Amino acid sequence: LFTWEKKGLLGSMPTTSGTRSSLGNFSRRLRDSCCDLRTQRDTSSSLTWLFRYAFPALVVSAGTVLLVLRFAVAPQVKAYVEDARLDSFALAGTRGSFSAYNISASVALTVRNLNGAMDMTYTRPLVATFLFHDRRLYNVTVADEGHRHKPLKREAYLLHTGGEGPYVLDAAAAEEFEKQNATGVFEMEMRLSGVITLGLGNKRGLELSCPLTLQRPETGPDVVVFHEIDCEPDRPKKIVF
Repeated sequence: LFTWEKKGLLGSMPTTSGTRSSLGNFSRRLRDSCCDLRTQRDTSSSLTWLFRYAFPALVVSAGTVLLVLRFAVAPQVKAYVEDARLDSFALAGTRGSFSAYNISASVALTVRNLNGAMDMTYTRPLVATFLFHDRRLYNVTVADEGHRHKPLKREAYLLHTGGEGPYVLDAAAAEEFEKQNATGVFEMEMRLSGVITLGLGNKRGLELSCPLTLQRPETGPDVVVFHEIDCEPDRPKKIVF
């Protein structure tokens, strides 16, 4: 009986190993809680830093890039005439006090978008206007509104004038025609005008002047050679119609 009571008494008392296990579990839970609190504090601190410094910096950087694209990056366009032929340019009669002329010519034009990263979009049609002595002879649409010109790409166009009847010149232009007609060489101008957009809202007016020296075709086997010319940027010009 004494032995049974002793065992029962001993069995009811906590053992040393059980106490150590409980203390270990409590220590781990306490350590995990501390780590969770530290993680939460670190996360909260990181989010505060992001909202206070990083996000505003990103917004400012994005705004700066947009401003640079809008104002600092100028659309760069190169145009040149590879070949041009004058088929005819002659007096067709008179209209009141003005002289009327028939003209027929062909021009091989190349336009290149020099920007290496962005498309160039024509917000307004690119139009070629043929002039003689600052008088408009003919308009040709080179590229339609909405046309997208890929970066660094060349686009070739073959333009034809004439076919709409005689064109009227004033007295000064008619006098100049008589002078140049005597030599067989005509000094004319082709002006390219339009509005282009580069990137995000970077809209610019486009105005280029292409001086053309065209020789009247002569009978015989000789071929008139045209030397390639570059079109130069110019200010908008008042054209008399």
